[in-house]
Amino acid sequence: MSKDIDIFQESNQVATTNRTDGFSHTVTGSSSTSKRISIKGGMFRLVINGEELDKSEQRHLDVVIVNAAPFVSRMFFKDPYQRGVKMGPPTCWSSDAKTPNQEVELKQHENCELCPQNIKGSGANNTKACRFSRRIAVVMADNLEGDIYQMTLPAQSIFGTGDDTGKPLNKYADYVKANKEAVGSVVTRMSFDENSSSTKVKFSPVSRLSDEEFEISKGQGATDDAKRAITLTVVKREPEVNEKDLPE
Repeated sequence: MSKDIDIFQESNQVATTNRTDGFSHTVTGSSSTSKRISIKGGMFRLVINGEELDKSEQRHLDVVIVNAAPFVSRMFFKDPYQRGVKMGPPTCWSSDAKTPNQEVELKQHENCELCPQNIKGSGANNTKACRFSRRIAVVMADNLEGDIYQMTLPAQSIFGTGDDTGKPLNKYADYVKANKEAVGSVVTRMSFDENSSSTKVKFSPVSRLSDEEFEISKGQGATDDAKRAITLTVVKREPEVNEKDLPE
């Protein structure tokens, strides 16, 4: 071919049709398509199946949160983080921040609260080696019926008090509910905390959804995509295949 093209990147792209051919679902590099928004480096980044496809220069992103994990989760990595080096799967993890998941082979303790990796100073810079996180499922505010994206929020974006410019997730949810709204019934603005030395996202309400829009939001939150987005799953890295081992 004289030049590479991508029909999904063309400005004159026609409307999507969701057409099926009976076999495409069997030709895939993964068990399901993973779409998520990463906040790495203080930027909102679109990541599909582990590959970064786009990033936004804007310091905020308007979304509707359609679902959230019922519990804060925890993860511990035995090997320290190295910039530019792809991390392997965690050594130990917990979906409810109380006890390790059953499939964990190297449990650090039977009780997360009493675990030595939960002690301040067990991690770098006097932090805890086992980190909190929480998963949420979001859709773009201007495309409520569009794709559902997973976001994994670190501890500093979950806990704390915040201020008039935005609040961490837990405090934001309390604020929205105190005003007799549901988190999924408002447009939420996610923005980066400029005063934080680490990547920290804060949340603030932008507008209320109409009753019709709220029904769409609830419908999106009940889909399998939304449920997958908020579920903590740990997949062991598959070994790379050597071309010499492939059949002719």
